[in-house]
Amino acid sequence: MKKILLVKIFSVLMLVSGVAWAQDRTISGRVTSVEDGTALPGVNVVVKGTTNGTVTDSGGKFSLSVSTGSTLIISFIGNVTQEIAIGERSTIDVQL
Repeated sequence: MKKILLVKIFSVLMLVSGVAWAQDRTISGRVTSVEDGTALPGVNVVVKGTTNGTVTDSGGKFSLSVSTGSTLIISFIGNVTQEIAIGERSTIDVQL
């Protein structure tokens, strides 16, 4: 009986620890023009492979909840789309 109880407790602890590793964090940044450094409002910032995304504000700033190991897709009309691996960074500034 003790063995079964220990196995069940161990299984629950493994599930809880797996959830803790997959927690989201917030990443922020700013998108500017490569030509003159001005802020670019309305740029799409999306986590690759998901529907999780946002649009930059009037100052070119964005904030987004991401999982560790995610990649951002930055796109704007008339510019080349960029894919940026987040890694351990919490801030990403992009020039388009």
